[in-house]
Amino acid sequence: MAMQNGSRMDSSARRRPPSPRARGGPAQLGFVWRQHGGAREGAGRPRKTGRPPVAHRRRPRVLAREPQHVTLRLRREVGYLRSERALRAVYRSLSRGCERFETRTVYFSVQGDHVHLLIEAPDRSALTRAIKGLSVRIARALNKVIGRRGAAFADRYHARALGSPREVRHALGYVLCNHRHHAAAKRTYFSPWWIDPCSSGWYFAGWRGRDGKAVQGRWAPNRSAPRLAEARTWLLTVGWLRAGLIAVNHVPGAQLEKGGHAGKRRVSTRTSETEVRRRRS
Repeated sequence: MAMQNGSRMDSSARRRPPSPRARGGPAQLGFVWRQHGGAREGAGRPRKTGRPPVAHRRRPRVLAREPQHVTLRLRREVGYLRSERALRAVYRSLSRGCERFETRTVYFSVQGDHVHLLIEAPDRSALTRAIKGLSVRIARALNKVIGRRGAAFADRYHARALGSPREVRHALGYVLCNHRHHAAAKRTYFSPWWIDPCSSGWYFAGWRGRDGKAVQGRWAPNRSAPRLAEARTWLLTVGWLRAGLIAVNHVPGAQLEKGGHAGKRRVSTRTSETEVRRRRS
């Protein structure tokens, strides 16, 4: 009995004290492990409002036979690019940097806050170097004219490869008639034979004339717009003509043009290529 009582006393002495929960006290709080990364509320860089930026991904491969449609977008504080002083600065930069690193800038158009370019490049590295050099030229020229310092471009350049005659034809119409596109969004329209003076439209030889043949836009008031490098790729010289000539009153993004659809009225490919070669020479 004594041993049993002693063992009971030892076991009761070894018992744990009652927990706070059992005594009615506060319970122990749990610990939440914090991990870095992953999807969670408020994580990542704050999103910018307005136009989404160009994604920071590896640039796709550039083929020498495919022209590139490049867009350079500038900051708002740079001002209106189609003013006389800003245009002269952009024109000087384009004329001096149109042939660099085996890359040729063939056609362009200057809008209020961005510039469209059609470029031929042998590879991705040459295109990147040429665009960086041209961007530096434009930024320095504009900052000198405006009297400011700092970055002039709002984002990385956007480039799209043009791999078929129809894609090149659409890009030509979009670049050379881009001012009609922005004006149509504001319910503003121009005369049927108006050509944007802040573009390469004055020396472009693929406009569709009144008789349906290729004409060069020599009647356009070019406002000293420079003539840039000559195209060498098949797609940008004569290949795009297989998709049809471009109407002067073409409005990119619109279904109909004044006088009919852009793709309905065509001439034969052989005649178009011959006309364009003759007028370029």
